[in-house]
Amino acid sequence: MLSKLLSPRLRQCLLLARDGHTAVQMAFILGLSFRTVNQYLSEAYRRLGAHNRMQAVAIALRRGELPPPDPGAPIAP
Repeated sequence: MLSKLLSPRLRQCLLLARDGHTAVQMAFILGLSFRTVNQYLSEAYRRLGAHNRMQAVAIALRRGELPPPDPGAPIAP
């Protein structure tokens, strides 16, 4: 069960980061501006106590905030 530490939008951004998407790609996928995506990622880092994207994804996976990646799923280019 997911906690309430991350909002659905923050979780969505971290899921895309987990799958290897850049902030520009995330913005296009979510229909948001690049700056908005970066603000969401910064907020996720703050809430998780992370210093960068990789660390935030790792912490979120470890805490159960994100589901593990599907081993058969392709990684974003």
